[in-house]
Amino acid sequence: MCRKVIVSAKFAIAMMPSKNRRVIINIVGLCLIVLGLGNVLFGESILNKFLEKEMVLRPGSKMFELWKIPPLKLTLDFYLFNWTNPQDFQNLDIKPKFEELGPYRFIEVPHKVDIKWHTQNASLTYKKQSKYYFDAANSKGQLDDKIVTLNSLAVSLSSKAKRWSSLRRRVIDIALNVYNGDISITKSVNELLFEGYEDVLLNMANFLPTSLIDVKVPFDKFGYCYPRNYSADVTGIFNIHTGADDMRKFGQVHTWNYADTTRAYAPECAKVYGSPGEFQSLYLEPHKPVDFFLSDVCRTVTMDYTQTAEVEGIQGFRYEGGKRMVDNGTLYPENVCHCNGDCVPSGLMNITSCWFGSPMFLSYPHFYDADPYYLTEVDGLKPEKDKHELYLVLEPRSGLMLEMKARLQSNILVEPISDFKMFRNKRRIFFPLFWFEARTRVSPQLAEEFKLLPRLLLSGKVFGIISTVIGLIMLAWYPIKLHLQNRLIQQIKINNLDNETHHIVAKTISLQPEISPLLVESVQANAKILERADTQLTEFSIEASTSSTDRSSMQSSTSST
Repeated sequence: MCRKVIVSAKFAIAMMPSKNRRVIINIVGLCLIVLGLGNVLFGESILNKFLEKEMVLRPGSKMFELWKIPPLKLTLDFYLFNWTNPQDFQNLDIKPKFEELGPYRFIEVPHKVDIKWHTQNASLTYKKQSKYYFDAANSKGQLDDKIVTLNSLAVSLSSKAKRWSSLRRRVIDIALNVYNGDISITKSVNELLFEGYEDVLLNMANFLPTSLIDVKVPFDKFGYCYPRNYSADVTGIFNIHTGADDMRKFGQVHTWNYADTTRAYAPECAKVYGSPGEFQSLYLEPHKPVDFFLSDVCRTVTMDYTQTAEVEGIQGFRYEGGKRMVDNGTLYPENVCHCNGDCVPSGLMNITSCWFGSPMFLSYPHFYDADPYYLTEVDGLKPEKDKHELYLVLEPRSGLMLEMKARLQSNILVEPISDFKMFRNKRRIFFPLFWFEARTRVSPQLAEEFKLLPRLLLSGKVFGIISTVIGLIMLAWYPIKLHLQNRLIQQIKINNLDNETHHIVAKTISLQPEISPLLVESVQANAKILERADTQLTEFSIEASTSSTDRSSMQSSTSST
């Protein structure tokens, strides 16, 4: 059927007058040129507009479902430092020695809950809830492994109480006697991480009036990650822009816990901004840093662009935490407002104010990229770039995550406090507790969807170039054809003129007997050649006339029909 339609169309065009055919071909060629140039010049802009429309967070959209329950597999590897010589902590000449145990791997399954839409400012509010599953097959150890570590509860309480009145300090000193002067504890991996453990001091704090101890205890147990497992109240309440009004704000934090600033830092460092982790801004530019708001540290951190990287066949931008993220103003003066009054050597991030006054400090694992001072105070730590750096790779057009390896170490500051017997004459040290690696990578299936955009863009440009070339050929077809016909006619006229000249020369020579016989023979031979050429030209003209007559007859009969 299609073949019949095409043949009919070709026949109809062939039967049209030549002038009409020329007009139609020129119009089609011009349209192809406009279409082709449009694809080449504006194809990327059109694709970007389509991408922006699809990226907007709206109820029921594909992007909303991907955001609500991320398809990327997120693994958490925990490494705990086992303290091998706690009995020597009183001896200032012996450094604390550590043995790294792990990894203890968990699979995190996050999703968003309590979602509320705010159309008046194109934003939505949500909480993050995660479920953690222990992956025994890929772990090096079991959850019941015993770990010797520092009594973080005692250290936290003593650090907070050192500025209280003498009477209240006396009460805390008496309370610390429940540990019999032992600054170390032995707990299982599960107790230290997600399950938590009960503590006499914690129970006591829950029963004592807040006016006496000036501490509001939010939990009934203590654990490094307690009570994160399936809790939506730990990370706070986020409000982010959906991008419906302005895609430049897409996925960026508007408020956290209903405020656009935090109380954890000085006003110049308290602004809430950046990505909460799921999305970055669209159309990322190389050599320009990206910002992430981390609720666990109550602040925004900046990551610097380093290079392009390929993940599952997709070109992305690689960003690293570097020294900027954990500096306190020594290397980057703008970070001095994050010191919280205690500007320690570069390499540790002071998050005391975000952790209920507990003297907590974040660093890279094994004090990687930190001031050498920290390594001189401990034994058993060995920083390595490949194992301990923090980086991520983002797809530059959409800002979505291609790969992430976030590695951070939790440390607590132990210092001598004369008012408390348990900490009297103790060394000042940043005690490493544990470090973790949060890792994710785009799946091959999802990577194919990422590859679709550049493929569409390339296909559009190729189609545009081909359409433009075809259009130019169609516009130039009749002028070129006319030019060739004119040249052919001119060549025929020149040949006829040459024939007539040769006849005249031959006749002239034949009338002159005094000319050399050799010359006469040569002229006669040329005359014969010219005579044969003249005969062939005459036959060609007769055939051309006959063909023209046949075509005229066919057109006449078609018209009558």
